[in-house]
Amino acid sequence: LKNANIQIFSSTYLSMALFSALIASVAFLLISIIATMPKTILSFVTIFLLTALVPIVTIFGFYYYPKTVIMSRAKAIKNELPFALIHMEAVAGSGARLIDIFTMLLESKEYPALSGEIKRILNYTNLMGYSLTTALKSVVKDTPSDDLKEVLSGIANVIETGGNLKQYLRDKSMDALNDYRLERKRYVEVVSTYSEIYTALLITAPLLFIVILTIIAGIGAGDIAGVSIDSIQKIGTLFVIPLLNIGFIIFINLVQPEM
Repeated sequence: LKNANIQIFSSTYLSMALFSALIASVAFLLISIIATMPKTILSFVTIFLLTALVPIVTIFGFYYYPKTVIMSRAKAIKNELPFALIHMEAVAGSGARLIDIFTMLLESKEYPALSGEIKRILNYTNLMGYSLTTALKSVVKDTPSDDLKEVLSGIANVIETGGNLKQYLRDKSMDALNDYRLERKRYVEVVSTYSEIYTALLITAPLLFIVILTIIAGIGAGDIAGVSIDSIQKIGTLFVIPLLNIGFIIFINLVQPEM
C-alpha cells in the first residue's frame, strides 16, 4: 500500500476486502437463485460452489490491485524522471537549496507521478523534523521506481560526502534522457515489425481468404464442413476481422511506452 501510495491503513484495506467479499457472495447467491430457480439438489450444489468462488476472486482482486497501481506508478515515474532531473539540475545551478528545489517541483505541478514521493520528502523534513538525507532514505524504501531509488540514494550520498550536487544531477539527467531516447527508438523499430505482421495477417490474409472462398463458390461448392460459404464470408467480415483489429489495437496500446 505504501509503494502504491494508497493512503489507507492496512487493517482498513483488509476489512474492506473481507466486507466486499461477503457482500459479493450474498449478492451472487441471491441473484443466482432468483435467476435460475433451481429445482434439483445438483443445481443448488452448483450455485453454492460458484458462490464459494466469489469471495476468493474478490479478495484476489483487492490483493492484486495495489500491484497494478505500483507497476503503473513505476512506469509513470520513469517517464517523468529525466525531465525532472533536468529541471533540478538547472535550478541547482543557481545555488538554490535542495529542499527548495523539491518544493518548486511540487508547486510546478508538471510531475504528477513524482508528486507523491516529493510530498513525502517535504513532510518528513518540514513536519516530522527529519534531516534531508534521512527523509530521502525513507522515501527510497517505499518508492516503486528503481530509477528513482537510485537517484535519491545518490543525492543522499552526495549530501553526506559533500560532493557536487549540480554535477551529479547533470550526469544523472543525461543518463536518464539517453535511456528515454533509446527506449523510444527501440519501440519505433518494434512497431515497424508489428506493421508488417498487421499487413500480412489483417490485410493480405483476409483478402486471400475472400478470393479463395469466391473461387470455391464459383466451382459449385456451396458449403465447407456443413457451413455455407455465404455465412463464412459474413462471419469473417462482420466479426472475425473487426475483432482481430480491435485486439491488435489493444496490444499496441499495452506495449507502447507512456509519453
